[in-house]
Amino acid sequence: MTTLTEAAPAAAAKHKAAGTTLPPARGQSFLKLVTIELRKSLDTRSGRVLVAAILLIALAAMTWQITHLSDDGGASFAGFLGAGSAGTMLILPVIGVMAMTSEWTQRTALTTFTLSPRRVRVQLAKFVSAIALSAVVMTAVVALAFGFTALAGAVTSHSTSYADLGGQLAGSYLTMALNVVMGAAFGAVIAQTAVAILVFFIAPTAWSLAGHALFKDNANYLDVFSAFGRIAERDLHGMVPETLTAIGVWVVLPTIVGLWLSSRREVK
Repeated sequence: MTTLTEAAPAAAAKHKAAGTTLPPARGQSFLKLVTIELRKSLDTRSGRVLVAAILLIALAAMTWQITHLSDDGGASFAGFLGAGSAGTMLILPVIGVMAMTSEWTQRTALTTFTLSPRRVRVQLAKFVSAIALSAVVMTAVVALAFGFTALAGAVTSHSTSYADLGGQLAGSYLTMALNVVMGAAFGAVIAQTAVAILVFFIAPTAWSLAGHALFKDNANYLDVFSAFGRIAERDLHGMVPETLTAIGVWVVLPTIVGLWLSSRREVK
């Protein structure tokens, strides 16, 4: 009996000592979170269909462009990129919306935020992953524009032009990033995919149509589409305050509000 009594504390001490030798739990790196969110964006059928639809629309637009080249003009990279980017810029923000609303609409928020309790960090990873995925899609559109420009020069009598290539690419990627962040911000605020997409398209469009009739030139301070256009052209036309205000109201403010709401939204 004495032997058993003495052995029990010794075993407990040995078990405790062994427990202290275990390595501390390592937190998830931000890069790991971004990688997970990227995979989640493409693991669903809707995500893959969306990306495929964007590329098909860009391909169709450039095909139309190459078959309707004017006789007195050349085949420019800017023309093909503009044709392919028109639909791309319109639909790409949906990637951001879906990235932010997926946890709530697919009821995976409990699992996600149990494994990664720091919600704002997860939401920021979603922003980054949406921008990264959109950049990949945009790069594919740029590659198509290069290919169609070269093809036009090879199979038609038109001369090709790559004038202001760096400026064209910089403007396109910057506008793309702002568009996607704006879409993600609306998704973070509303958290319902269909409603967020609807509000994203209707609210700024309604302002751009009605604002000038109501507030004249002052409407430019909240016209985000005009601000995006000036940024894409790399020429603010002397409207720096208007551009910064529009970006602040439609992009920065919804992002802040969305992160705040996401960190306090009830998880069911």
